[in-house]
Amino acid sequence: MPRGELPSFDHYRGEVDAMLAVGRPLGAVERMLERTPLTPDQRSALWLLAWAEREDPGPDDRPRLALVKPERGRPS
Repeated sequence: MPRGELPSFDHYRGEVDAMLAVGRPLGAVERMLERTPLTPDQRSALWLLAWAEREDPGPDDRPRLALVKPERGRPS
């Protein structure tokens, strides 16, 4: 990165990925993002990315799948 140039969105995306890879909590990612020179929309996008990519979702975050019975008269 040239001297005097601010880090880009891609740079901070890499930071988010690295923090998650070493097991940093989402709160740490959020604090890091709060200090960046990014726009609020860019910060929000990276926060959502971090939340979506966390490796160990809690039991309430796991999708619940259920079989759906076909309607009568329609082929299954």
